[in-house]
Amino acid sequence: MKDESKCTDEELKRQIYEKARDLGAELVNCCSVEKWQKIPQQKPEFYPQNIWPWSEKVIVLGIPLFAPMIDTTPSIVYQELYTTSNKLLDEMAYRLSSYIVTQLGYKAIFFPRDCYYGIDDLVANPSAAFSHVLAAYYAGMGTIGDSHNLITPEFGPRVRMVSIITDAPIAADPMIEKDLCIHCGQCLKHCPSNCFRDSGDPVYDMDKVACTKHHVTLKNEHHWPCGICIDVCPVGKDLKMYAGQERITADGTAHCRSFGSSPSKR
Repeated sequence: MKDESKCTDEELKRQIYEKARDLGAELVNCCSVEKWQKIPQQKPEFYPQNIWPWSEKVIVLGIPLFAPMIDTTPSIVYQELYTTSNKLLDEMAYRLSSYIVTQLGYKAIFFPRDCYYGIDDLVANPSAAFSHVLAAYYAGMGTIGDSHNLITPEFGPRVRMVSIITDAPIAADPMIEKDLCIHCGQCLKHCPSNCFRDSGDPVYDMDKVACTKHHVTLKNEHHWPCGICIDVCPVGKDLKMYAGQERITADGTAHCRSFGSSPSKR
């Protein structure tokens, strides 16, 4: 249990971040729950402190998605990458929450990466109970791009996240002030569901129902999710290693799409 006389808040944060990285997190950031009120983007029912009144901080963990695998979308290859990342994130979040509770003596729980029974259930209400994108934005992990995805310096939008809610007294990280989205229009141009519309707002208007219905179609064809908007985004240091060369051949993409999906939809 915690011994406040031997552990400063700075040391506590270092211990938690080191544990998160030991568990496999590539990105670790923290914000105060006050951000939901100071920079409101959602209704109060979504605020973590209105769900768990003891909440003080939200720790966000991020791991990368590999661009050459996303290039195959829609395919079972990308589907497995997506599924694996979700499992890893929830396990990391569980283990970090347990560490904070049992070893450090503070309250902690995690909000699971995806909280829905199936994609079909999101058509009627295509909103998550908790936004890891928004938490990561508040925590300084990245900024929100035109595609409504989090854009990070390291991986662009090719990143998956999970959040831990805690009362541990650790300092919040500064938000990123510079907009990381370059507003190139690639997500708007290539979206197969045509769910984005440029109305002049800071990010595109998004028809969440159209996006979700497209995912239902892909699920029924046994190769989902979509991922086109994160695939075509040119932002991210992760793409530099592929500069000047193809990430995947056209034949390679066709090959990966030829297995694990409905034969009539390949």
